[in-house]
Amino acid sequence: MTAGLLFRSGKILISRRRKGSHLGGMWEFPGGKRETGESLEQCLERELIEELGIKIRVQDHCLTVDHTYDDRSITLHVFQCVLLGGDPKPLQSDAIQWIAPGALERFPFPPPDRKIIEYLRGRDIDKKEDQMFYNKKNNGYRTLAEGIMMKPLVHGEKTLLCEFRIAKGASLPPHAHPHEQTGYLVSGKMRFVIEEQEFQAEAGDSWCVKGDVVHSAEVLEDAVVVEVFSPVRTEYLE
Repeated sequence: MTAGLLFRSGKILISRRRKGSHLGGMWEFPGGKRETGESLEQCLERELIEELGIKIRVQDHCLTVDHTYDDRSITLHVFQCVLLGGDPKPLQSDAIQWIAPGALERFPFPPPDRKIIEYLRGRDIDKKEDQMFYNKKNNGYRTLAEGIMMKPLVHGEKTLLCEFRIAKGASLPPHAHPHEQTGYLVSGKMRFVIEEQEFQAEAGDSWCVKGDVVHSAEVLEDAVVVEVFSPVRTEYLE
C-alpha cells in the first residue's frame, strides 16, 4: 500500500473514503494498493491519476507504517509528492480537501493514517511549503560541492529560485536531472556545455536547460548565479 503527501500553499491534501467501502466515511492520505510488477512509486503515480485525475512526481520516502486490522494486515509506504499537472477531483472518493496540517486532528482517520499525522507533527514541514517572500541576508548558504555554495530563496508549487556562489576553478561534471532550469549570471564568467553545445557566459547572460538534458559547467571567474528550477527541487529545501 502507498500514500502520498501533497502540499499546496501550506495545506495538505486528504480524501474521504466512500460509504460502504472498507473504512467508509473516514479520511485518508490518497494512495492505494500496488499491482503486480509495479514499483511503489509507479503504484502511487497510477493511483493518483485514477483517484484524483492528477499527475505527480514521487519524491522523498517519509515513513513506513505496519498495522493489523481484525481481518487483514497492511504495510503502508508514505512518500512526499509534487503536483505536476491537473486539478485534484474526487473521482473515487466522496470528497477531498486541502487542510492545514494543524487541523488534521479534527478529522476521523484510520490508525495507519494517524501515524502519518504523528510524523507530520514531529517534522519541520514548513520548508516544503510555499515561501512567497525573501528578505536579503547573508546566512543560509550551504556547500553543495567544493567551491559551490547554494541558498534557496523563494518557491511555490512548481518553481524554486536559488542563488549560487561559485569559486573560480570549480566545475560541475556532466549530469542530468528531471527539473527544467533557467539561469542568470549576476557576476563572473562561466563556460557551459549543454547537449554538447558550448556556451561561454558573462555577467548579464542567461540560459535554459530542459529536464533530463546532460549539461556541465566550468567557472572561469568567481561567479554569482540565480537559477529557477521546475518542478521544485525539494532536496534543496532540506
